Amino acid sequence: KMLVARPGSIVPSRSRSARRPARSTVVVQAELPRWPLVFKALTDAKVETISPQEAKARIDSGAWILADVRLKEQHEAGHPEGAVSVPIYETINLAGADVRKMLKAFMYKSNGVNPVDPNPAFAEQMKAAVRAAEAETKVPVQGVITCCEAGGTLKPSINFPEGKPSRSLQAAYRIMAERLAPKVAHLERGVFGWYQADLPIEGDYTPDIGRTPMAAAEPTLQRLNQERGYEMRPEDKPVESSKKLWPW
Repeated sequence: KMLVARPGSIVPSRSRSARRPARSTVVVQAELPRWPLVFKALTDAKVETISPQEAKARIDSGAWILADVRLKEQHEAGHPEGAVSVPIYETINLAGADVRKMLKAFMYKSNGVNPVDPNPAFAEQMKAAVRAAEAETKVPVQGVITCCEAGGTLKPSINFPEGKPSRSLQAAYRIMAERLAPKVAHLERGVFGWYQADLPIEGDYTPDIGRTPMAAAEPTLQRLNQERGYEMRPEDKPVESSKKLWPW
């Protein structure tokens, strides 16, 4: 029988030759499944959400790496000490862009959001980060901790029965589904939580608070919009108005 995959689904690949053993590779479409499916997969697998302090301890051990999955330009502006940049999205470059990308960029800009597309090299860059860490430390990487700006959450609540989506949770799903690392964990409150915990930061990090774009029907834009809901706590240090990395 022919196996037909729905858009965004994950299906096992089949060997073309009956004489060769089946391989355990998976094929992942460019667009992720909708958030409820991602949420269920992560919660069923009991993916950990760890505090910034626990994340730093694991990184310092040399057995875990911290993957900053924000945009490359966000990472370059400021990031947790020791984090490696593996963006799950990339800014759309209008120079030489096709019609689809130009229309997408226009829609994003009209909603006050930096125009992005999924990073087609995400999987290879993540595997390269794992290999580089092992080459440097001579210690096998046990797992990857993903972080983005605000972190999102897998904790259900009355208002958010399926948690809150985020880029770091999307990245955690891909790492798990595509077997890009032995284990994966998710940084609580993201880079913002690391900043609030007064842990070392390289560069000039400023929380991206204060930009709440209008809602839009495009699924990726919805997910990026939802991520801007920071979890604020009474003990948090004051945060000034955010500075923008882009001119719109």
